[in-house]
Amino acid sequence: MLIAIKPDAKPAEIEAVRDRVTGLGYDPRVMRWFRRTVIGAAGNHLSADATRMLRSMVSVEDVFPIEKRYQLGSRDFQPQDSVVRIGGHPVGGGHFQIIAGPCAIEERWQIRRSAEDVMRAGIRILRGGAFKPRTSPYDFQGLGEEGLDLLAEVKAELGIAIVTEVLGADQVPAVARVADALQIGARNCQNYHLLAAAAQAGRPVLLKRGMGATVEEWLGAAEYLLVNGCTDVVLCERGIRTFENATRSTLDVGAVALAKAETHLPVIVDPSHAAGRRDLVEPLARAGIAAGADGLIIEAHPMPQVARCDAAQQIPTSDFAQLVSNLRPLIDAMGKRLV
Repeated sequence: MLIAIKPDAKPAEIEAVRDRVTGLGYDPRVMRWFRRTVIGAAGNHLSADATRMLRSMVSVEDVFPIEKRYQLGSRDFQPQDSVVRIGGHPVGGGHFQIIAGPCAIEERWQIRRSAEDVMRAGIRILRGGAFKPRTSPYDFQGLGEEGLDLLAEVKAELGIAIVTEVLGADQVPAVARVADALQIGARNCQNYHLLAAAAQAGRPVLLKRGMGATVEEWLGAAEYLLVNGCTDVVLCERGIRTFENATRSTLDVGAVALAKAETHLPVIVDPSHAAGRRDLVEPLARAGIAAGADGLIIEAHPMPQVARCDAAQQIPTSDFAQLVSNLRPLIDAMGKRLV
């Protein structure tokens, strides 16, 4: 259950509610949520008498007996859409963002040219991996700290916001110093230690769905972020692993619609990793938009043919303005604002 505390409640009154919840056999946790104090309590179903008793307490605004495994993220807790700002740029609540840039940071000229080209297309948020999880240990792993330094340079010079992936809890402080949002990749969707560490970094978190995760497991992973203090969470559907091998992954547009119905969090789509080939990126982007997505994250590189990571699926940055122009009418038709 979730207990909403009145804005003017005194610390002693909040502690009294916490003690009462403990007395009922629950494990309470006091949290700050959208400038409100709430007490989350895990345990068995709350009886009607206990609900009435808690609601009668002077400092209690309301009690939400939410039975879903994802409580803070559910629309039962917050019916209206959340808006998450990445470097000041809003995602959700009718605001649509496209995040674009290379799979991995390779050289200074590459990341700077990428940023300049996508900015000319109206993009305000740059993606780029300083640290890269790769299936083979022999593949390019990113530039690491040097990549973060290059992102910091581009951010300072061009004023573009940054999204980049964090692979382990020990990397969180360094990445958070540069990034406007931390990305948790598909392989780490259910790395709960990393989720807890990322939640406490003071940055929005973009959470990709695990390639074998159900929607409930994906939303449960988001709940780890929320319950550990990160109120700015963006969900990202990037395709799941199925029997089909004609594409890199199977883009689950039904999951986009379901996540939008079940949670108030913004949901974006990664058509690049779902497609695995650049000619399918735009059609899959259109499918995501039509399913109700609040944004896209797309891989783009100045010279995809020489990219050291995911060369086949990266859009040439010189073509990105045309891609945005092609998508804009559908974004408008879905009642979203590309900002």
